[in-house]
Amino acid sequence: MLDTKITSTTAIALLITLGASFASAETAQKLTGAELDGYLKGNTVYVDIVPGEPFGKGGLSPFFYGQDGRFAAQMPSGKITGIWKVSDKASYCVDIVELEKTFCTDVFRKSTHIEHHSVGLKKLMGPVVRIIPGNDAKL
Repeated sequence: MLDTKITSTTAIALLITLGASFASAETAQKLTGAELDGYLKGNTVYVDIVPGEPFGKGGLSPFFYGQDGRFAAQMPSGKITGIWKVSDKASYCVDIVELEKTFCTDVFRKSTHIEHHSVGLKKLMGPVVRIIPGNDAKL
């Protein structure tokens, strides 16, 4: 059986390589479930949250996606925690403890960057600024 586990380093290299191959394309490419799992698992992803409802003033926010499914983020409005997983629709979904709700996010690769989009709000959350292996923000 083929092992489909993707390491953080492999995922970052894959995204850079795939990003370069789409550099001439103007359309966004949604990450697949396998790409999404490799991109998130075990990493802290820093997203430049856009200002406005429901995100507040916006700003740089770290999102940690644990190898074990643990999730934590320092949003402009405060810290949130929960459990994350990749859905069958190639979105990642988080059961947020503080809100007692599940929120799903699509991740798109564009020619120059990666973006996170809220599925339920049908709204851009923000572009990715950097990806750091581990729980870099100590969330």
